[in-house]
Amino acid sequence: MRGIGPWVAAAAVAAAVAGCGGESAQEPEEGAAPSATPQEPTAQAPTDGTGAYVLNRYGDEQGFDDRRPTEYVATEFTTFSGMEWDEWSQDRARGEGDLLGTWCMEQGCQNDPYEVEVELGDPVDVGGTRYFTTYTITEYDEDMTDGVRRALEDADGGRLGYPAQE
Repeated sequence: MRGIGPWVAAAAVAAAVAGCGGESAQEPEEGAAPSATPQEPTAQAPTDGTGAYVLNRYGDEQGFDDRRPTEYVATEFTTFSGMEWDEWSQDRARGEGDLLGTWCMEQGCQNDPYEVEVELGDPVDVGGTRYFTTYTITEYDEDMTDGVRRALEDADGGRLGYPAQE
């Protein structure tokens, strides 16, 4: 995700997903430009094969079930990268890594993401599979101003996409 070229291309893909997405997955409210979608999935499977899933759109505009992703396109506005997970269970996941999105493009976060600690929670059951539906930043990068934090909250309100309930 170096330079503006890949960022713009990924934003165009994410925009296409946003334009056709409401039927197959729950999405955060619209109101900002789409987030970057990196090119190759690099998910790490949990060693014990348990825990809820996230719907990850990293390299796949339709999204796929994932646990402990290293690279995680959480919403069309927000991406986590370089993630290391300390905990991953049926009820919550806790980890740390880099955070970027469309809400911080003016601050150059696509080239210099914010280091954060995050907790995923509020799982729901969809067709017998549990998905996390929210994220909370529990530790912010010291460089993240109050204005940038508000922009993050305004972008997707800490909501995660998940498959539509049937």
